[in-house]
Amino acid sequence: MSTNIDGYSLFASSTAGLVTRVMTHPLDTIKIRLQSSTTGSNNLSGLQKVIFPTGGQNLAGLYRGLPVALIFSVPALTVYLTSYEAAKGLLHDHGIARDAVMSHLTSACLAEVAACLLFTPMEVLKNRLQTYKGQMGNQKLIGTIFRQEGIRGFYKGYGMGLAVFVPHSMVYFLTYEKMKGWWMSKDEKTNPWWLYMICSGVAGVTAISISTPLDIIKTRWQISAAENGQAFRSGPWHIAKQIFLHEGKTTLLRSFGATVAWGLPTTAISMTVFEMLKDNRHAFS
Repeated sequence: MSTNIDGYSLFASSTAGLVTRVMTHPLDTIKIRLQSSTTGSNNLSGLQKVIFPTGGQNLAGLYRGLPVALIFSVPALTVYLTSYEAAKGLLHDHGIARDAVMSHLTSACLAEVAACLLFTPMEVLKNRLQTYKGQMGNQKLIGTIFRQEGIRGFYKGYGMGLAVFVPHSMVYFLTYEKMKGWWMSKDEKTNPWWLYMICSGVAGVTAISISTPLDIIKTRWQISAAENGQAFRSGPWHIAKQIFLHEGKTTLLRSFGATVAWGLPTTAISMTVFEMLKDNRHAFS
């Protein structure tokens, strides 16, 4: 079987996950706080209150939830990238070319379903830490969720996550792979890093434009059990109605901008690190 999954592939994907999360976590915190805010204010003062809810400009607060994110996101991205590569290899063994549209779409779908088993509990914990206005330790939060909601509490929004990120991943990888096919040399050693960044950046923005509305609903639903999420406890449909009937394009545009500001560097860094490590496997042999 030509799955091409070995220790080095795991190393490449894990490194990509670690570097990406450390570099982009503050942007992720800003995105989550904007998505969970129901205020329609787009002026500088209003946005500052949303981004820094405790007052001042505590930049360290933007790293809240980073330990939880690292514990889950590094193995989750590893599962995501290696599952995608493995699925393409498996489909190739069954007669579907690695560069076929069906291969990209199916592999992206399978990778997302697998990775969401780790991404979902990470999102639940991280989102609540990022939006909580007081002090909340990781162990206390885990204990609170387990006592109040059980194991299912850690997978709140798993279905919504699939609804958001399966089409997101399918669009992303289809766009990314097609751009690689158009612009890049078959000799992987000659491809510059900036081409990977351009391909992944364009693919990321394209996918984000499709997934942003559902991502807002997912985020609000995942924090609904927390003290600061009481307004979102009526369920995803009520959250959707609230956004489209009462908040309108202001929330969607603000969230889209924040998601692009986070998602573009996230996808560009993770895929560039992963691809460059794959291309330079010989240097680590």
